[in-house]
Amino acid sequence: VTLAGLGDEVLQAVAVVGVEPAPHSGRLRVTVAAPDRHLAGRRLQAAAGRLRTEVANSINRRKAPELVFAVV
Repeated sequence: VTLAGLGDEVLQAVAVVGVEPAPHSGRLRVTVAAPDRHLAGRRLQAAAGRLRTEVANSINRRKAPELVFAVV
């Protein structure tokens, strides 16, 4: 699933700028750019579970990392 594949016009306008491990090893910090930072942040939080499931299906780890979003 891409952000565009979620069927949300706000998330379709979001661009992933970077992904890095957060200080806690069970988290990934996902930095994104969006025209409406506040609205995009709310929509990303709402879609976080689905996105985490997609990450889990794509990696070889026992647990999928928690996704922490930074909207710039």
